[in-house]
Amino acid sequence: MKLYTLALVMSSAFVFAAQPVAFVKNIDGKCEINRLDITHAAKKGEYIYAKDKITTLKNSTIAISFNDGTRISAGPKSTINIDDYIFEPSANNYKINLFLQKGKMVFESGKVSKLAPKSVSIKTPQGIIGIRGTKFAVEAN
Repeated sequence: MKLYTLALVMSSAFVFAAQPVAFVKNIDGKCEINRLDITHAAKKGEYIYAKDKITTLKNSTIAISFNDGTRISAGPKSTINIDDYIFEPSANNYKINLFLQKGKMVFESGKVSKLAPKSVSIKTPQGIIGIRGTKFAVEAN
């Protein structure tokens, strides 16, 4: 019980310290978010933070919209890590680093890709994708 309470307090402190980078736009089926090693069921409208891990279960999909307008959708049995996300136009500071651990993902670029295309990367177990277009699909086995 003490460990769970400590994890809940740490998770709450993280949420207050960090700014959300995206939100869950749509869910079909069951999807999970792992934040600070605590996994919970994803809900439509929920905020997403840098370092979150998104997992879709069998026959499930999720659509996520980032603060700059970037959108990703993940197919069934997919895992995506939000490794890093920075969108600070006033400081000219931009970064999107995603890791598609497994499954399928569609990426549609937003302002970060247009303002600083070299600051966007999608990693897969097989390699890294540099973003130079506006929309693409990728699969990692």
